[in-house]
Amino acid sequence: MRALFFSVVLSFAVTPPVVAQDWHEPARGSLERTQIMNAVRPVIEWRLGAPVEFVVYELRSTGKRAFASLAPQRPGGGTIDIREVPMVRYWGDDASYFEEVGGLDVIAFLIREGDQWAVVDHSIGATDVWFASEPYCTVFPELLFDYCPLN
Repeated sequence: MRALFFSVVLSFAVTPPVVAQDWHEPARGSLERTQIMNAVRPVIEWRLGAPVEFVVYELRSTGKRAFASLAPQRPGGGTIDIREVPMVRYWGDDASYFEEVGGLDVIAFLIREGDQWAVVDHSIGATDVWFASEPYCTVFPELLFDYCPLN
């Protein structure tokens, strides 16, 4: 009995946990990546003003669902002036908040319907991992397996 116990314990100690990775990162220049960025862009331009391009921190796709972590910028790498964006100038968002937290980083969740991608939720300038909970961990489990707590 003791030998069985130690063999089971040892098997867990030397066998790394298996984590299914059912997503891929769409390649730079690929149609899928272009479509995802083109779906996110108007949503962010509505809040930050146009034109916007993105530096991609992380992009995960299953082909039907996607998760994007992005840094918005003006074309060619230009800085976005937080005090001049529509969400501050017209809607009363506090520019000092974004200056204090260090920026305008974007998190976006997308779903593909046919050949179109649509943003279903997003944040700008979040300071926490707000999506590491329900319903995101249930709807996007394969994309968020390393962010969501194990059940």
